[in-house]
Amino acid sequence: METAPEPDEGKRPPRSEPFWSWLRVIVTLVVAVGLGAWGFLLRPSTAKPISVSVPKITVLASEPDVTATIDMTLSSNLSQAPPYSLTLTITPADPSQSVKFAVSFSSFPKPASGSGHLRHSHNAYYAVISSTPGLYGAASQTKLFSYTSYQPIGENSHGPQLRVAFPDLIGEQPGSPSAQVCGLAASLRASFTTICTQLGNQSEWVPPLLEAGTTTFSSPHPALGSYQYLAGDDPTLLGGNRWTWSGINGVTMLAASVQAQDNEQNDLFYAGLLLGVAAGAGIACIAEFLRPAWRKGTDGRAAETGSTDLAGAQGSRP
Repeated sequence: METAPEPDEGKRPPRSEPFWSWLRVIVTLVVAVGLGAWGFLLRPSTAKPISVSVPKITVLASEPDVTATIDMTLSSNLSQAPPYSLTLTITPADPSQSVKFAVSFSSFPKPASGSGHLRHSHNAYYAVISSTPGLYGAASQTKLFSYTSYQPIGENSHGPQLRVAFPDLIGEQPGSPSAQVCGLAASLRASFTTICTQLGNQSEWVPPLLEAGTTTFSSPHPALGSYQYLAGDDPTLLGGNRWTWSGINGVTMLAASVQAQDNEQNDLFYAGLLLGVAAGAGIACIAEFLRPAWRKGTDGRAAETGSTDLAGAQGSRP
């Protein structure tokens, strides 16, 4: 009697095929995970509105009926240490007047060493700045006073965006100098409470009339020439590294780096490309992983069909 051949004889895959199948699974899995992680990291973060914590500056004068102009310069230079500074210049309207100004810095970051003769009191810093009469009719001015810090004072950046907001100057408004003094605590406005407490509520200190001066934002590094105005108070560009405004209170601006925006667009394109390739590799990995099970089921059905045909053939043999 002849022995019937096995139904799957001659149809078995080579012994090396499982090895290559698992190799393809591993390779496609590594490609999917690697490119997917790379594309996810390269993907630009979701743009969020950036805000700036706006500190406050309060000024008092040692003489009554003082009118003065304050010029303010906010600097950000990441190539220096400390990188952030705020410079004030107070100019009395009367060039022959000698007066002291007490300046309070509320909600400011911790100052770095070299920030003038700052005093710390009641969770705020303050300084007394003297003004001397000008010579030969020149304007009376205080010396430049700089508040330096290792933390941003009035600027914040996120991705390509840059927001600038100058400290709020209390009392910059039209009208005559206020008659309120630190000695009259009952009639004191809340905005002067901190500085009057720092000065011991001495009656000699009087809120001056503050007229609009100039505001300048300086940033040599990164250079402002690469930024484009988006919203807020439109500045005048000076020398590529300085922006200036007329007036102080309410100065805020939003800008964006053109180069950074272009880089984000390129990153978005490459991130989409990498994620697409990773998705294709993932599908190929799953298909390759399921192929042995699919082939086993197919071979089983073929073997079952072959056995049925063989049994039928033997049953029909005389």
